[in-house]
Amino acid sequence: MDGEELRQHYMDALMDRITSVRYPSKELLDRAENLAYTREHAERLVAYLIGSVQGVQYPSHQILDRIERILFGIAGR
Repeated sequence: MDGEELRQHYMDALMDRITSVRYPSKELLDRAENLAYTREHAERLVAYLIGSVQGVQYPSHQILDRIERILFGIAGR
């Protein structure tokens, strides 16, 4: 595998881990947010995050902040 394939493989594994549990750790989410260098990874992460706050009466403001950072490039709060 070359470097690009290894990066892709690592991100896929990380995203699989995040999306396979109900409450992924902040550390895993931080890592994925910081490393989502392709549009596909960013879209997969945002879709997962939006799904986690849909239908919730009081969504996590940390998750909403994370979605905004990824989608709109808003600096951390």
